[in-house]
Amino acid sequence: MKLLPVKKRKIAIFFTSGIGDTVLHVPLMNALKQKQFTITCIFISRYNNDCLFDDSIAGKKVYLKTKFSMLLYAITRFKYFTNVYINHLEEGRWVKLLARLCGKVVTKSTRKKNTGKLHKRVKSCDNNFSDAEQNLYLLFSKYNASIKNIRDFYFPSPKLNEEIVNKFSLTGNKRFFVLQISAGNNLTPFKNWPINYWHEVVNKLCLHYQQYEFVIIGDNTETGYVAGFENLHCNNLKILIGKTSVEDACNLIAKSNGYIGLDSGFLHIAVALKKKTLAIFGASNEKLYGYGMIDPANHKEITANIGCRPCHGWKCVNSSRVSNPLLCPDFACLTSIEPKLVYEEIVTHFSL
Repeated sequence: MKLLPVKKRKIAIFFTSGIGDTVLHVPLMNALKQKQFTITCIFISRYNNDCLFDDSIAGKKVYLKTKFSMLLYAITRFKYFTNVYINHLEEGRWVKLLARLCGKVVTKSTRKKNTGKLHKRVKSCDNNFSDAEQNLYLLFSKYNASIKNIRDFYFPSPKLNEEIVNKFSLTGNKRFFVLQISAGNNLTPFKNWPINYWHEVVNKLCLHYQQYEFVIIGDNTETGYVAGFENLHCNNLKILIGKTSVEDACNLIAKSNGYIGLDSGFLHIAVALKKKTLAIFGASNEKLYGYGMIDPANHKEITANIGCRPCHGWKCVNSSRVSNPLLCPDFACLTSIEPKLVYEEIVTHFSL
């Protein structure tokens, strides 16, 4: 393979979103590394998503937490990078300015027209490719990947801690499942299945499948849910909401028998770690953020069959009812999914 000159192989990737969108960049990053590009990861996000990457793939890590430091960095790196990759969610004016100062911007967008010197590669809405595949398309203009190809580009990161079971006092001779009962740092109600529905499903799982442990993870914004699960009094239920770091959660998923949850960053991490998954999708487009359509043996999405969804996503958004999923009056795409159905799908999908 003929390589570009060193000065032409410098790539920057901006990270301003949460864990989910960060993980979806992994296939792109790995592909860039295989092509021997030098990557600089620029972390602007308030989330601790940098721990997902070790130096073998991230290259250089840069942390910019104030607007002054961001602007100073962009000016001192004027046109330093050949390409600057930004997520479709990160196309605010400020991020655009910083990225354009640093180099030629590459992003995916639903907008058909380019603005100024901003370079965009647009993927047609007719293609039901996952977001990870869309990111790879930014590198390969005619890339026709399947989920099998995506897995070739994924990698288990961060470095796995084999002592994770002991750290959280899990029963060593029991297999366990990881459950996530709230997504989006508790800020996206259009992703979150009703908590009382979760109580019903978790209680039945713990009661009927004593040979397994069920581990619930979540961040510090979701600790209000703890009491409801403690009231279930299940001896094979471990509630770790607010008690794990991102690295801990990744390691728990890696050691688990599978992931049960929602449209979230940990769903994508579970897929990257080659774990079987089941996820409930509300307003989000499972064709963009799920994997069941391409690999149904390992990945399952549960959705409501109602005409107004999916109303959340970066393309093909259904705006027949609301223009913003946060404005939905009843979140029927979630509340209409019965606990009995979810329980039965879990039992069937994981062959319990």
